[in-house]
Amino acid sequence: MATLTLTDITKVFNSGENDEVIAVDEVSMTIDDGEFLVLVGPSGCGKSTTLRMIAGLETVT
Repeated sequence: MATLTLTDITKVFNSGENDEVIAVDEVSMTIDDGEFLVLVGPSGCGKSTTLRMIAGLETVT
C-alpha cells in the first residue's frame, strides 16, 4: 500500500551570526507498509526533529 522513503535528509539550525547546529545529518531509511518504527537515542540526537520533518512540520535543509 504505502512506503515511506527518506534519502539523505538533513536539518540545520542557525544558532547565531555564523554558527550552525546540525540536528539531523544525512538520515536515510525505508519503512514499508505494515512495518513499525521506533526511534531511540539520547536527548538532542534528532529523533523529534526527524519525526517533525516526516510530518511536514519542519523543512528539510
